[in-house]
Amino acid sequence: MSPMQARHPRFMIACAARTGSTMLVRTLRSHPQLIVHGEVWGDNMVGVDGPLAQACESDQALRDALEALRFEQPERVLRETFLDPHGAQAVGFKLKYDELVRPQWQGIRRLVEADKDLAIVFLHRRDLLRRYLSHQVVLRQTGVTVVVAGGTPPPVQPFAVDIDDLLRDIAETRRRTREFEAAFAAHPSLHIAYEDLAVDPQAQCDRVFEFLGVGSAPVRVATEKIVRTPPETLVLNYPDVQAALFAAGEG
Repeated sequence: MSPMQARHPRFMIACAARTGSTMLVRTLRSHPQLIVHGEVWGDNMVGVDGPLAQACESDQALRDALEALRFEQPERVLRETFLDPHGAQAVGFKLKYDELVRPQWQGIRRLVEADKDLAIVFLHRRDLLRRYLSHQVVLRQTGVTVVVAGGTPPPVQPFAVDIDDLLRDIAETRRRTREFEAAFAAHPSLHIAYEDLAVDPQAQCDRVFEFLGVGSAPVRVATEKIVRTPPETLVLNYPDVQAALFAAGEG
């Protein structure tokens, strides 16, 4: 294999919400031979990277046209735009399970499932209580989904957890994870855990680089952790939550 030829030049990061995907995307961008788009298939097109980002920033009409065209002609946009490496060794994007289960995204899902050469980087979070709490903080308090490196995370206040909602969320997160691991089982794949990424970003990004076949590069974490308060302090009814999780086999 030529050193300039990536093993998997096209990839997708698949994950649930609040699993550190923005951290992973922006940290992978440290590699000079990677283009890593964010949620270009979200409700709104955000996180465009590389020359495409520069083109969209300089031409609002181009950005507006692409925003609409991505659902009108998804196959063309996927092939010619979001997976155009622009001379980089590998190019990828992020797509969350939250979108993939919705009707509007079924065409995108079919395209991804059919493209067996598209490598999948599965990102998950082992601690689904913390994932749930992170999501609740965004919904209930801050509305902030990302803080750039060096920024100040918003203040977070303790709150009581709806235990039934928590248990439903954990069950649904596990179900979606199983669903998409099965849906993309024929694709080359790699599994990354948020907890490992948070402890040693370089080691986990090196795993991704090796998987893609692009060689190692030093990385810089480009985001700040938003929720830093431990669950036992953040959750007002933590003993009841802990007991419910134990009873459900999640303790």
